[in-house]
Order: sequence, then structure tokens, then C-alpha cells
Amino acid sequence: MKFNAKTLILVLIFCLSSGVCFAAERLKAEPFTAFYLDSALGNRSLANQSTVAMKAIRELPTLKSPNEAFLYSLVVPGMGQLYTGAKRGYFYMAADGILLASYFILWNNASNIRDDYRDVVRQHVVFIGPGSFEDWDPIEDFEHATQYETWNHVYDSEETRARTGKWYWEDLDPALKNEKDGDIGFDSPRRLEAFDLRQKANDTFQRAKFFLGMAILNHVVSAVEARITTKRFNARVQNALTQTRINAFEIDIQTNMSAGALTSALVLRKSF
Repeated sequence: MKFNAKTLILVLIFCLSSGVCFAAERLKAEPFTAFYLDSALGNRSLANQSTVAMKAIRELPTLKSPNEAFLYSLVVPGMGQLYTGAKRGYFYMAADGILLASYFILWNNASNIRDDYRDVVRQHVVFIGPGSFEDWDPIEDFEHATQYETWNHVYDSEETRARTGKWYWEDLDPALKNEKDGDIGFDSPRRLEAFDLRQKANDTFQRAKFFLGMAILNHVVSAVEARITTKRFNARVQNALTQTRINAFEIDIQTNMSAGALTSALVLRKSF
């Protein structure tokens, strides 16, 4: 009878070991909903313990799409980072707001300065014969007007002179109308005023373009960084999920010698 009892115990231990191995493989794919053990210790239900594992897995964040994060930050810098919970997304958002605000402010100032220099041209240029500012090119002709003192524009083409007409700066002597610009010994203060305003407007436009370029770069950098951040986030989630499933239960089989005979016992360890 002792031999049969020992044999039965060994068979039981083998069956339990096989069941535990099978349960461990099942745990990797899907958490327990219930687990029961029939042994000399009686019927033991581990359903409550499996709930702990299921809850831990449910609390893990879901995986994120790197492509979505890339597109989010490409449109709104920092949005892709916030999509994965990275607080530095606010830095990209703030930088984008500052850069775009600087661009619009500078561009608006440059436009106002450009309008001012064109107003100086309109107010202080006098036509000799027919001519109208309505026929002028809003960019080329007004800029050229700040470079010449009389209507005899030696560097202009015939087409340009036909479009702009004959004109001179009103604070110059009209008798100089037939003189070439290089032969005049003094300059028009009005022309210099318009020229300085035009240069200031061009410089301000360049600064505005610089901030716009930085804003575009911020979009690209944020999008690329968001994609990298999302991949790292997913890797952490995968590692955490794997550890949760593997370490949720540690089950082994031990023998109880206190009763004076070999008795099977199930030992459950859970780390908190």
C-alpha cells in the first residue's frame, strides 16, 4: 500500500507539474479567469488571484501608432508627444507659438514699413508730362524710384521708362531733369528717406522669413522625434506586458512532511 501511495503521489506531482506548465503557457497568451486544484489539501480556488493579474494587464497603456504621432506633430508640433504622454510636447507647442507669432509680427511690421516708403515715393515724386503711379509695378518700379534722383534713369530699360514715365524728386531743381544721376553733386533727402525705409522693410522681411523657417523646422523635428518617442513608448509597454504576464504567478509543488507522510501542496507566490 505504501508503494501504491508513493506511486500515486508521484503521478499526482507529475500531473500537477504538467498542469502548471500548461497554465504558464496559457498565461502568456491570455490571463486566467479561474484556477482550481484538487489535492490532499482539498479544493483550492485561485480565482481572486487571477483577477489581480488581469487588472494589472488592463491598467497597462495601449500601444500607439508611430505614423499617427508623426502626422500629429507635423500638423501641430508637440501633439505627437502628448499622444504618448510625453510632457515635452508642450515645449514644441510653445516654441511653435512663439516662432509663428514672431513671424506674423515681423511680417506685418515689414509690410507697414514698405507701405511707408511707397507713400514717400507717391508724395514726393513729380511727373514731367504724362505719368501715373497706377501704371507702376508695385515692387520693381517703386524700388527703382528710391535709386534715382531724376527721371533720366540711365540703368532702366526703355520698357521700364515707358511704363513709369518721366519724373523727379520734388526737392531737386527741375533744371536737373536732363542731367544724368551720376553728374549730380547732391542728393535728394526725400529719396534717401524712401531708400532707408525700403532697406529697413527688406531687412524686416528677411527676419520674418527666418522665424518662419524655424517654425517649419520645429514641425519637422517634432514629427520625427514624436515617431521615435512612440516606438520607445511601445517597446516599454511590450516589456511591461511581458513581465506582467510572466511574473503574475509563480507556482511550484512542494511536499508537506508535518503530517508524517508525503502530502502534495500547492504554493502560490505573488510579488507586490
